[in-house]
Amino acid sequence: MVTRDNQRSGLGALKLGFVGALAVCGLAGAGEYSSPAEPEQRGAIGSVTDENDAWSNPFGPHQDRHYTHGVKLAFLGSDTSLTNVTGWFNRLFAWGRQPWPGNFGFVAGQNMYTPGNILDPKPIYTDRPYAGWLYGGLLYQRRNEHTAHFATLESFELDLGIVGPDSEADDTQTFIHQWRFPEDIPQGWGNQLHDEPGLLLKYAHLWRYSPSDSVAKYFDLLPRAGFELGNVAVFATAGAAARVGWNLPPDFGAQLIDSPASVNGGMNPDSPRLGAYLFAAWDARYVAHDITLDGNSFRSSQSVDKYDFVDDVTWGFALELCRHLELSYAHVTRSKQFVGQVHQDAFGSINVKWRFNF
Repeated sequence: MVTRDNQRSGLGALKLGFVGALAVCGLAGAGEYSSPAEPEQRGAIGSVTDENDAWSNPFGPHQDRHYTHGVKLAFLGSDTSLTNVTGWFNRLFAWGRQPWPGNFGFVAGQNMYTPGNILDPKPIYTDRPYAGWLYGGLLYQRRNEHTAHFATLESFELDLGIVGPDSEADDTQTFIHQWRFPEDIPQGWGNQLHDEPGLLLKYAHLWRYSPSDSVAKYFDLLPRAGFELGNVAVFATAGAAARVGWNLPPDFGAQLIDSPASVNGGMNPDSPRLGAYLFAAWDARYVAHDITLDGNSFRSSQSVDKYDFVDDVTWGFALELCRHLELSYAHVTRSKQFVGQVHQDAFGSINVKWRFNF
């Protein structure tokens, strides 16, 4: 969906953004590091994630294929937002322990799936069907900062939306292609899944561990496990990420759009002004149902025979700027998802996350 010129202009804009942010921050205080502040000091967080198969190889050839594009907007309120409601949820999900502090938020997004050949107007029964998923939802997270080198997070997300023509995925892809490269207009969206209301409950439990408080600013491990449940998808997943860098933020790492966990924060008034890290991760999932592969729940539609076990290998980097801005990139290689799939898929995930005033 993105031409090489468009990719270069986008990378140029990111580069200008880095330079501008560094100019605003300055280097004063960039090397300071403090242990995570008390949870109640955290402010609201906004996040935009854009994923595309084109981002997996910004300087080389690519094609629209399978999970070809996704965008997700997220907002997580501050510790002083909806305190009566969050207090009730904190006690509800205490699981018999001392309640952890929690935060409420909102999400909205759109995912797009196509076969490998988008120029063929006929159904391609040996390849993934066309499908779109448009949704909005509520987010609730609760965390426990045990020490600077050990913390846990629980993430709950409830999404409601639509799969099918009313998801507007066909219009989105067609509009972008008409605008950027009119010689490559998708022709097969008439074969997409039928309209079906979608419900998806996401849950994830994440841990952050480092051997000591002093090591925590340079290295940590992020094990995670979770599930998604609904007519859109049913799967369980587990995995872990490792981060190494300078002034690691006390959060739980960058999350993909289809991860059970969503945006999470960690920056506070005592955080360093500048930080950077590299990360690598592996996640495995058992997929009992995926509407974009299995087809509609109650109507006959195109489908493929999916594989039950899928895994992701991810690597990337992140920059923390001015205590309020994080820019991250993740490259994801996903194993084959259905019988007859010739190659593994790869896509890139770009995230911009910002913190409002504390």
